[in-house]
Amino acid sequence: MRTFDEQAIVSIAPNANAVSNGRKLSSGNSFVKRMKSTDDSLYFGECKGSGKSNYNVSIDFEKEGEPVFRCSCPSRQFPCKHAIGLMFEMKEGKNFETAEIPQDILDKREKIEAREKKKAEKEIEKEQNPDKPKKTSAASKAAKTKKIKKQLEGLDLLKDVMGQITGSGVAACADKAFDKKYDELAKQLGDYYLPGVQIIFKRFLKSLRTIKNEAFIKEIMNDYPKSYIDELRNDYPNDYVEEYLLSLAVKELTKLRYIEKRARDYLNKKLESDSTDPDDNILYEALGGVWKLEELGEIGLKKDNVSIVELSFMSEYDDVKAEYIDKGYWIDLDTGDINYTANYCPLKAKKYIQRDDSFFGKKFIEKLYFYPANEGENRRIRYESSRDEDLDIDDIRKIRSFAKKSISEFLKPAKNILKATLSDNAYGVLFEFAKIGTNGSDVVAEDKEGKQVLLRAMTKDKTAMDATFGLPSKDYLKNQVLFGLAHYDSMLKQICVEPRSIITENEILRLAY
Repeated sequence: MRTFDEQAIVSIAPNANAVSNGRKLSSGNSFVKRMKSTDDSLYFGECKGSGKSNYNVSIDFEKEGEPVFRCSCPSRQFPCKHAIGLMFEMKEGKNFETAEIPQDILDKREKIEAREKKKAEKEIEKEQNPDKPKKTSAASKAAKTKKIKKQLEGLDLLKDVMGQITGSGVAACADKAFDKKYDELAKQLGDYYLPGVQIIFKRFLKSLRTIKNEAFIKEIMNDYPKSYIDELRNDYPNDYVEEYLLSLAVKELTKLRYIEKRARDYLNKKLESDSTDPDDNILYEALGGVWKLEELGEIGLKKDNVSIVELSFMSEYDDVKAEYIDKGYWIDLDTGDINYTANYCPLKAKKYIQRDDSFFGKKFIEKLYFYPANEGENRRIRYESSRDEDLDIDDIRKIRSFAKKSISEFLKPAKNILKATLSDNAYGVLFEFAKIGTNGSDVVAEDKEGKQVLLRAMTKDKTAMDATFGLPSKDYLKNQVLFGLAHYDSMLKQICVEPRSIITENEILRLAY
């Protein structure tokens, strides 16, 4: 008989309330029927609901490692509380009668099989005929052309407004940052199919509005040692924090200027070449384009049969976009490449979208897809399905073998990547260290050559930093491998690393997860 453990149920559920409600259904004997197929591929049953009829709920294991949850209830949560309740029934080892697979499930399986067969045939055809042009309907092409022309109009509007801002001076605009015309422009950019540009402009407005925010300024000052603040007073005798915050606003404005110029050339060339389909130019996504996996595959951004291990997981809230971001950093066991997965959950849809969580095993992926990125950057990765496997000692030792031998080895590429205009100021690095300790008020990692790098959190969340000196053994802080996120601290004007995990000879020790 199949079963689920508590951790698996929690990781599958969309939120904590769904887990709690599912548990209550199971403990409250709400399931009036529990059945399973002879081949153990389907578990299904009937659960009492608020209406007259019971809900039909099932968990289909036909495709190993990828259970399919179905329920006749109207809930928009996935999986719903009834499916989670059925998982708890299985966890508790309750009795499931053997029964025939319902016809509607068999019909759904046939549809899935036919769809996957058709998809596989298309993949084979693409591999056999890589130069065959993609068929695009005249209507679809016309719509894409119209969209590009609209985007160019939006860039004209952006250029005009940026000219006004730079003409009067960014500092002067800080006093007018609450003017409705700026917020109105941010809304208009969305109408021009420029959601990516729209977000950057909103970040620019947010940066402007922090310059006069006394509470925010006080928070920043408290986040840095007094010695740094004293140095800043010497560098910026008039108003050092305001100068620093102003520099952040200018950074966002620089991104807008970069996109406005480069995207105009990019879009015009697409019109001239009569090619409106997505390509591997990072500007496609910067403007707000959304990739489909098949599109990434069509331009060759995929890899077959990959084994990856997660080195770090974090969940953040983006108040500008009003969404949660679940981000995992993974290492390819074949190449040592470090890339990341990103699951975006809008605040409004929090109840309905399944969130990601830390993963401590190894994943085997038949087809791994990559997003376009600048050379050397951590790339975003996605996949449709995976097989979970146990992580063994050989895997961990292989991960250690990919580590840079010194801090200098990663600092130069980190500098080039982080200074890129569109950088998100995070670069995953894996390196050997001789010791981690304090140097005055600083926490530093030092390599065997005596080179040091400052360890510092990227955000307000200091969990990983605090955990570094709360480890059960001091041996963790000597002669090990560290995975961390290199980032440029604008206040300190240097590259720092946020520690995320320590890799020993036999384990990956997460400092935060």
